[in-house]
Amino acid sequence: MTNPFEVPQPPRPQRPWKTILIVLGVVLVLCCGGAIFGGYRLFKGVQGATEPARTAAETFVTDLEHGDVDAAYGLLCKATKAKYTLETFRDGVSKQPKISSHAFGGVNVMNYNGKVSATVVLVLTFDTSFTERHTFPLVKEDDQWLVCGQPY
Repeated sequence: MTNPFEVPQPPRPQRPWKTILIVLGVVLVLCCGGAIFGGYRLFKGVQGATEPARTAAETFVTDLEHGDVDAAYGLLCKATKAKYTLETFRDGVSKQPKISSHAFGGVNVMNYNGKVSATVVLVLTFDTSFTERHTFPLVKEDDQWLVCGQPY
């Protein structure tokens, strides 16, 4: 039983800092998670835009490394094929030092007024041990990346 003359205990003091810190912690976790997710999506978006161009240039150079000039010619754009017949291209490649290996140097994809193009930089090592940074211009024709301009 309670005594009617008993003095009630004062209410416990409120601790708003605890609640504020919990809310701030949750907000911080959500913001960090959102930033990580956004960064991941940005990385994947950029990679999705640049990877096909990079692959096309590397396939072109790999074909030249293996001596498959016909396959490399098939990766040229229409404008370049109009300038160089297959025989002219074969002749030009035969006069160049043979590519022994290559490394990726960079890629840049551009969209200017709906025309999509790219430049891929590959570091070419020739059988003469000479190394050159070569920029390959590419255009997108019929949803396929093709080497355009002075190919090699």
